[in-house]
Amino acid sequence: MPVRVAPATSNELVLHGLRSTFDPFSAFVDLLPPEAARGADVVVLDTTGLSADGVPAAAEAIQATGRPLLVLAEEGDERALLRFLRAGVRGYVARPREARRLVEDVVAVANGEMVVDPEVACRAAVLAARLLDLDQSPATLLGLSDREVQVLERLQSGATAREIGAELYVSHETVRSHLKRIYRKLGVHDRTAALERAHEEGILPVGT
Repeated sequence: MPVRVAPATSNELVLHGLRSTFDPFSAFVDLLPPEAARGADVVVLDTTGLSADGVPAAAEAIQATGRPLLVLAEEGDERALLRFLRAGVRGYVARPREARRLVEDVVAVANGEMVVDPEVACRAAVLAARLLDLDQSPATLLGLSDREVQVLERLQSGATAREIGAELYVSHETVRSHLKRIYRKLGVHDRTAALERAHEEGILPVGT
């Protein structure tokens, strides 16, 4: 079946561009309307006309839809890429891009792959190496407090908010507040995604 793709905006110019790109490849991708994004396999965010490189819009789209997000940027920028990755995007590609290649990118993201322009990825890796304090833990680099890591650790064991609160001697409402901040910092919208991201980032060990 074709991969179901939804735009993250109702901007008519963007919609027209995506329709022109995807319509000839209807055997591989099915373009849904923006309001159907929750039922899509992949959401595409075109950054045309967006402020702050579109990062806030990307975070909002991920939070609202819970679907993998591919960013189509006006130009490849390594600093923007790092910010998008922090927000939780699964793909970052720049225009101009051949329609067939963009379709392949969308299908790859739908299959769970990470898609990034190689040249931009290399520049981002060099930049990250210069900026990264290798003595800091992954949790610290993502802005997570020690308490928030403790909540994540207990979340991994399957504990409820009330159970976590009892273990940490705080109310379950305090735990819920911690969870909201954790989701925001990890760029996710629920517990399952938070744990998955925590494993990917090395905050929690895999397989425990």
